[in-house]
Parts: sequence; C-alpha cells; structure tokens
Amino acid sequence: MIRSDEKKTKKVLVLSGFRIFPNNTGGHVHTGGIARSLARLGFQVQVYSLAGRNADYQISNVIGRAVHVDQIETNLIEETNLGLAFGLMQAAGRRLDLPRFWQYALLRRAWVPRRLKHALDAADIIVSDMPWCPPVPGPWSAKPWYLISHNLEHRLLEQANPRNRRFAAWMLDIERSAPQQFRDIFPCAEEDRDFFRSHDRHGQLRLPIIRCGVDPLAYHVPQGTRESVRAQLGLTETDCLLVFSASRHAPNVEALDALREFCRVEAAFLARARIYVLVVGSIVATPFRDGSLIATGRVPEVAPYFAAGDAGLNPVVRGSGANVKLFEYLATRLPIISTKFGVRGTALLPGIDFIDYEPPALKSALERFIDGIGKEEWRARAEEVWRRHRSTCDIGDLVRSAIAQVSEFALH
Repeated sequence: MIRSDEKKTKKVLVLSGFRIFPNNTGGHVHTGGIARSLARLGFQVQVYSLAGRNADYQISNVIGRAVHVDQIETNLIEETNLGLAFGLMQAAGRRLDLPRFWQYALLRRAWVPRRLKHALDAADIIVSDMPWCPPVPGPWSAKPWYLISHNLEHRLLEQANPRNRRFAAWMLDIERSAPQQFRDIFPCAEEDRDFFRSHDRHGQLRLPIIRCGVDPLAYHVPQGTRESVRAQLGLTETDCLLVFSASRHAPNVEALDALREFCRVEAAFLARARIYVLVVGSIVATPFRDGSLIATGRVPEVAPYFAAGDAGLNPVVRGSGANVKLFEYLATRLPIISTKFGVRGTALLPGIDFIDYEPPALKSALERFIDGIGKEEWRARAEEVWRRHRSTCDIGDLVRSAIAQVSEFALH
C-alpha cells in the first residue's frame, strides 16, 4: 500500500521509429537528450524503438530473441524491437530510399508488437518521437500523448528527391492534424511552433519549445584526446582543423558536395594556410582523405573529434528545424563558422557569436578566422558564447523549462 506522503514515480514511454542509443545522428542526440533529461528529473523513462540498426539483425544477435534491452542510465532504458517483420520493412525502405510511411500505417492500425502494447499499458505519459509515430488506437488512447517535432517533415520532403517529394502532401496533412491528435507538441524552433499553432483549431496547445540542445556532460573527453586524435589524422598544432559533423541527410549531402568543390578550387590556399576540413559521421559510407578534406565515416562517438577541432563548420543552406551540430559545437566550446541559414533556431548573433558567411564567401570567412586572434583566444571567446547561450543550448535546462508548462509532467 502506498502511503499518502509518498510520491508516485511517473512512467514516460518514448515511442521511436528507430533505435536511439548510442546517439549517432542529430535526431538521436535530440531525442536521447530529452529522454536523459526526463530520467534525471525523476521520471521512469522507457524508449521503445520499433526497429534496430543493421548490426542488430546479425544472425548471432537475433537468434532466440526478438528484443534488445539496454540500461542507458538510472531511470532510463531502451527496448528495441528486433522482430524480422519490422526489420525487413525498414531495410527495404532504406534500400529504396523511401520515408517511413510504413511505420505510420502500422501504428495507426495498432499493428504493433505485443511488448509495445504492454509498455503502452504501463505508461502514465506517452511521447511520440516525430510524426511518423502517431498515437496508437487502443485502451491507452485516453492517456496524455505528446509529440516531439524535430522539424517540419513535410518541408524536408518538399526539398527531397522526386521519389520522396510524392509524400510531401501526405505528410503535410499529418502535421496539420497533429494539434488535434496530441495533448501537446514540443517543437524545436519558432517556425515549427508557428505552423502547429496555425492549425490548432481550439487554441489549447501550449507548444513549449525544446530546442535541439545537447547534454554538455556527453562531450567531456579524457585529457590527451585532442593530441591523440590529431596525431591519428597526421596533424600538428600548427594546422587548423575545421569540423563538420553530419549524417546522410539531403541538406548535409549538398553542403558536403559544395565543400568538396571548394577544397578542389582552393587547394593551394588551404595548403598554404594549413587548413583541413574534417567531416565526421555517416554522411559518407567509408573514410577518405582528399587533400585538405578528411572524412571519418560513421564513428562510435563524435566528442573526440570535436576535441581535436579548432572550429565548428556548418555550411548547410537549406532544411527545416534547427541543426543539432550547432549546439554540439557550442557545448564543446568550438568557435563557429556558419552560414546564416545554418544558425536558424538559435539566438546566435553574426559577428559576435559566430563568423557568418554565404557559400561563395567561405574563403573570406576562413581568412577572418586564421588571420585574427590565436587559437586560445578563440577558445576563450567560445567559452563566453556558451555561457551567454547555455539556457537555450543545454537540453536539461530546455526540457525542465518546457515540461514546467505542461501539467501532466508535474512530479507530485
């Protein structure tokens, strides 16, 4: 029997279309950061992921089990469904480069794994990670159900290849109806919030923004990491290393293509200035080195590469929502060189908090960086930028502020 003076720990279920931990993409970082923050605030958090990653489906991993459970930290677990049906559909979708419409269709019909139904039964609060995971019909429909919006998905589909653009109108209808489907929505930027507010027929949503902040503790690295990584890359402290962290997302791919061309055209300048561009993440399938351009491919963690860098580069010129990489650069105290579009969803000011440029003027921006103050002073300035903007960059602070506006998340 629970005494009246005891607090009941609320159970939060985060429903995701793909495995979140370890965090390998900006979307993973955002959802993972929210889940960690809720757990640290005292909620019992379970992430249920409908499908795993390629390595999760190796025969040696799946024989005798159709689920994988990870204890991420205190109060936080992730359960990943490894059933072959979902796995095969996900593999086919990726092979054909199609959006995850199949996940939406199955969830809307309540065609879900038995263990997910048990998790829905046990949850006090349910959070859908992106609109691909709609509320599941059933006895849990009356529970408070929330949506994490990473960006406006229909905008991304509108900018995608012709095959994916066919789904843009369909996703627009889904996002238009989201204010009627969820108790509330956590957008990541003002653009998203304004869109959902314009489709909130009853004007009842609070729409508290959870920006694409990060957990600063996740970017601490052992002493000597910077020197070790730079040595592996064949670089010394006299070299200038710019880090571009990116997943294989269309705006990132286009930005990388522009960087490749820049490095080809300005090869002499980059060599003379000893400037290198390090591309970190799954945006490329395999590592390569081409003059001043170095790519790692997918890595188990990005923090060591940030530690090795002298500045964070964001050459993105289109997309939706905000770029998590900006918040990662801030948390690791990297000076930022970015397009003005690249800092959307932040409060960063050009010329004060970052060096701004448009793609034709990247060389000029790099000259401003290397011909100005030294590395140590740039680092000191980056520390000041982090301190000024921490309240809008630290995911723990952002989540605490957002859920304070939502009554169901009150712990007592």
